[in-house]
Amino acid sequence: MLCVVPIWPQRTIRSRAALAALVGLCALLLAALGPLTWPPALLTALAAALAYAWSTRRYYRRRRLTAAPFPEPWRRILERRVDFYHKRLDQAGRARFEDDVRIFLDEQQIYGAGEGDSAFQVDDEARVLIAASAAILCHGRPDFEWPRLRDIVVHPRGFDRDYKADGERPEIAGMVHSQGPILISARDLKLGYRRADGHNVGLHELAHVLDLADGYADGVPAGVDWSATAPWVALITDRLRKLRKERGGGPLRDYAATDEAELFAVAVEGFFERPALLRAKDPALYALLAEYFHQDPAARDGRAKM
Repeated sequence: MLCVVPIWPQRTIRSRAALAALVGLCALLLAALGPLTWPPALLTALAAALAYAWSTRRYYRRRRLTAAPFPEPWRRILERRVDFYHKRLDQAGRARFEDDVRIFLDEQQIYGAGEGDSAFQVDDEARVLIAASAAILCHGRPDFEWPRLRDIVVHPRGFDRDYKADGERPEIAGMVHSQGPILISARDLKLGYRRADGHNVGLHELAHVLDLADGYADGVPAGVDWSATAPWVALITDRLRKLRKERGGGPLRDYAATDEAELFAVAVEGFFERPALLRAKDPALYALLAEYFHQDPAARDGRAKM
């Protein structure tokens, strides 16, 4: 399936319409039978209709948004910088990807670090690449909704633990707090899309968001079926042990050995950026990620080279 962000989810729309209709009908029946007078009944029915309109406004906005032509400057950024978009997708897949990008940009708060006139000005390239990272991760997951409770703060370059770019060790390219914003270095974000080397801060930090969506940074992302949780935990634990014992030479960079959360995020980078290598070196990890993301990027890359 190509649907990622549900523009017009039939089940949701129908359930909310049915609930509003039921409330309105009950109010009118009570008025007709006598226990409720007409003005309150009509107000109740009107309130039900307004509740339906309020609860579905997000999807009406998405329909209007995706009905408009996709911005050509954004398309050029995707074609120039995002291999997933211009190498792995057919025409229908690209159209779906474009919808995911513009919906993400419309619904998420992305702004530059700093305050007032000194705040960093985030350009369209950085904004589109952040949205593309989200679209890549969930291209194969129908009905997925990114949480809208996190701000995305873009720094011009790497920063330190005090969020300063001019500190002694401004080496952090991105960070996600358990209950706070997503921080991303614009310079590192753009570098990550210049070469597929398994180091992409956009994919990495948004993978952390998936991991934290269930409240735990444990390397098991939200949405994993309960029956699959044990295999996830077992594999992540085993790979973490091996990485700490045998640094270097594997399909994942050494930073994956930090903890379970970082192992998952680094594995996600490898899965999308160097899928053939990950599948060859660690087929079990690759299979687990392929099942979760409902994608097989190594197979798509193979077909593209034929």
